[in-house]
Amino acid sequence: MSYVQSNPGNLLSRALATWLLLIVAFILVSTSTANPGDPLGATLHSDGSTTFRVWAPFVDDVAVRINGGTPVPLAQEQGHPDAADTTWTGTVAGTKAGDKYRYAIGLGGVTREFNDPRAQRLDGFDRDEFEPNSSNQKLDQVQSVIVDPAFDMPSFNEPTFNRMVIYELHIGTFNNTFAGAVQKLDYLQGLGVNAVEVLPITQNPLFPDHNPHDHDWGYDPVQLFAVKSKYGTPQEFKEFVKQCHQRQIAVIVDVVYNHLIGNNLLQGFGGFTKPEILNGVFIYGGNRADTGFGPRPDFGRPQVRQYINDNALLLLRNYSVDGLRFDDTTDIRTAAGQTNNEGRQLLREINLSYRDTDPKQPGKITIAEDLHSDGNVTERSDPVGLDFNSQWDEEIFFSLRSAVTRINDPDRDIGSVKRALDKPANDVFTRVVYTENHDKVGHPKDEAFGIRQKRLPSLIDTGNPESVFAKKRSTLAAAIMLTTPGIPMLFQGQEMLETRDFEFETRAPVDFDRVTKFPGIVQMYRDLIALRRNIAGKSNGLTGQHINVFHQDDGNKTLAYHRWENGGAGDDVVVVANFSDAPQPNLNIGFPRGGQWHVRFNGGASVYDPSFINGDSFDTTANPGGRDGLNFNANVGVGPYAVVILSQ
Repeated sequence: MSYVQSNPGNLLSRALATWLLLIVAFILVSTSTANPGDPLGATLHSDGSTTFRVWAPFVDDVAVRINGGTPVPLAQEQGHPDAADTTWTGTVAGTKAGDKYRYAIGLGGVTREFNDPRAQRLDGFDRDEFEPNSSNQKLDQVQSVIVDPAFDMPSFNEPTFNRMVIYELHIGTFNNTFAGAVQKLDYLQGLGVNAVEVLPITQNPLFPDHNPHDHDWGYDPVQLFAVKSKYGTPQEFKEFVKQCHQRQIAVIVDVVYNHLIGNNLLQGFGGFTKPEILNGVFIYGGNRADTGFGPRPDFGRPQVRQYINDNALLLLRNYSVDGLRFDDTTDIRTAAGQTNNEGRQLLREINLSYRDTDPKQPGKITIAEDLHSDGNVTERSDPVGLDFNSQWDEEIFFSLRSAVTRINDPDRDIGSVKRALDKPANDVFTRVVYTENHDKVGHPKDEAFGIRQKRLPSLIDTGNPESVFAKKRSTLAAAIMLTTPGIPMLFQGQEMLETRDFEFETRAPVDFDRVTKFPGIVQMYRDLIALRRNIAGKSNGLTGQHINVFHQDDGNKTLAYHRWENGGAGDDVVVVANFSDAPQPNLNIGFPRGGQWHVRFNGGASVYDPSFINGDSFDTTANPGGRDGLNFNANVGVGPYAVVILSQ
């Protein structure tokens, strides 16, 4: 924001200035009230006019300054008897997409300029200038930009949750920009994933200690609506979504509603503050103000909840994204160590609004990063439930990482893997499972088992993360994750045995040369994803609700489980895992049905890597005879640190 002190001048000068301002306003403003259908923010119309609507309570006057011109006064909108709900509006003729604007807001004889909290595009974040003696970027030259809302977005049918395979990616390191990411979508389509989860795309400031200064994971928003200019324009993001849809890939966007960066554009908006709300109307005061990551929005104000809710609906409806992943919902539903019912209300409102208000969109997905295994997060009953479709789940992550990173086979706790697989749920797809995600491969403060978390191959073999042990045990974990009840998720580069950290402060772009360096590993992920999605019609059980972990042998470190939906040929799936370096050429285990069982996947096959040896497997026949609590049994072959998948 910038500050301009009002000068009274003499009476004649003031009267003349007021008269000229009214003339300009009469010429530029076609109506003092907005169309009831116009949302808050700047709405460009086909006739070249733009309607501006802004929530700015407890101020004296509001005007909009376009392209540095004379401020055009806005009028108080009728229908807001509560002063805390005061909204200002006006429609200005002769505007176009790309015009820059700011609001000039007067209070107590002082006029300050502010950017639009709902601007979808901001200009000026490429200025590499910082405040004196501070790491904060100077934001006094930042301008809001009018955007063209028109875009031809074809219809798209989202994948069902039970057949969804997510690929988490960061635009800036995946391939620099939205347009760059589009160039890699054919690769993702060929890999077989049918959803991408994009790390936050909101505008963040520059950081002098980041290399380059504009590199950021995305969790430092200056406001919620603006697309990061480094990645491209709102139209270019819509084109990215469109291109994903044309390849039958859904788009899930990571949203940050729990905090803002300290150097944000909402702090002190309008100039009104009080001792109990030192940061203005958008930000909590008191002991709820700070999350530890930045200031917390004031979820107690209906207008702030609506601001956040409208952002979610803008993404789901105007940008046509297919889902939202909510960052750190714990800091929304709690504050200062206590339950925050205002935050819980916000989460319920968002989840209910996109499903229950027109146009209803029940096929879209919302995912919580809550990390407390709290069933209430996905519960649908008010007031306890938060109504999410799914949530990130840490149990599979920790159990698998612990099992495959141990140096000695006897130390591998396959019992913990069994417990994580068996985790009870009314709907198994209310959890998202993974062995890598952006936090677990790069966050400087993310530790487990007493060590900082990294790429899994780098933890398995710290001296040589491309060794046969790193390849085998990391893909063993991935194979179990991709056959686990839940929605599986990969992190960018995982499928090509990426070993570098996903750097927090330094940009480390995906090295796509690894696709040709490790073609067999990529093919393994491709085969697993195809089975998980039941592309060939032979593994429907992996899309089902049911699991029975029927075999656990702590002596030879083998585990086997049955996945199914309805049962029968093409549905029943048996997964056999070997967590040891000793091959099991004739492991006798139970089977749920008699008859011929076919190997659909063998993770120990040398086709995936020439260093994979002693990994032979074979089709087998299950004969009557009880074993592992089942009525049939058969021998299977499973190589060292490998998974074999069979079905009828």
